[in-house]
Amino acid sequence: MDSGANENTALQRTVQRPPPNDPTIGECRLCRSWGELRRSHVLPDMAYNDVIDTTSHPRMIVVRDTDEGRVSDKSHQTGFRERLLWPGCEARFSKYESYAARHLLNVSLPHDDVRGVVTLRVDDYSGLKLFLLSLLWRVGAARGDFFRCVRLGPHEERLRAMLDAENPGEPDEYGCLVTPLLPEPGIPMERIITMPSLTRVDGHNGCLLVFRGMVFQFFISRHGIAAGVERAFLNKNGEMIMMWARGAQFPPLRQLWHRCMTAVRREADKEANNKAVPAQKRVWGTQ
Repeated sequence: MDSGANENTALQRTVQRPPPNDPTIGECRLCRSWGELRRSHVLPDMAYNDVIDTTSHPRMIVVRDTDEGRVSDKSHQTGFRERLLWPGCEARFSKYESYAARHLLNVSLPHDDVRGVVTLRVDDYSGLKLFLLSLLWRVGAARGDFFRCVRLGPHEERLRAMLDAENPGEPDEYGCLVTPLLPEPGIPMERIITMPSLTRVDGHNGCLLVFRGMVFQFFISRHGIAAGVERAFLNKNGEMIMMWARGAQFPPLRQLWHRCMTAVRREADKEANNKAVPAQKRVWGTQ
């Protein structure tokens, strides 16, 4: 990189305080430098593939977990964004996302094994692990309403430091079980994004994300993880074991899943039966 680019980068990252009333300038939540902040997607752009309907104008329908009023909110015209990162840090995350898109999220996974077990093999442990760590850190650092249930406490700073140093850590540090979801009748699983939540499973604190037809179950606590679970984490040889499952098989998701799927089917049936109103492409996030 030439010296002019270095000077420009240094200037951009060493602004000491933001100009008054300028929300575009602030402290990067990752590198802690002051400068221009991008409106970054909290979840990666690819999480919204097939979720946002762009046939007429951008729209994402959020399905609320509520017993009163409409369960669907059609006011969202984009994914969930916040001013978190300056452009250089966002570019680093984009690199991890591109790798994950090629090697995980856009991969056609076989599911003909009688047990539904898939072993994913990648050539870059660090690249994929940093992508997974960035997911967990972003949903914890975000302050939007959709992410209100995830507060990571001291783990937020530890994850930030690991990501800033591009340190993927050991396989069991914030290990993640990635589970592809089996099809549900009438429900396009790849279009569902659920509200991230903290979990407590088998004595372990964790965090659960669902998007792109997959469940990402992070283990925040590290002590006493079952050997079978630890073997499924992405290891330094680039191997990760996944098992196909249904969303309702996850205890933290079960009640939310049943309520939201019932609501989705009810509104889909109503829409299909309403001949006077053209059916929209149905896309959902659950909240």
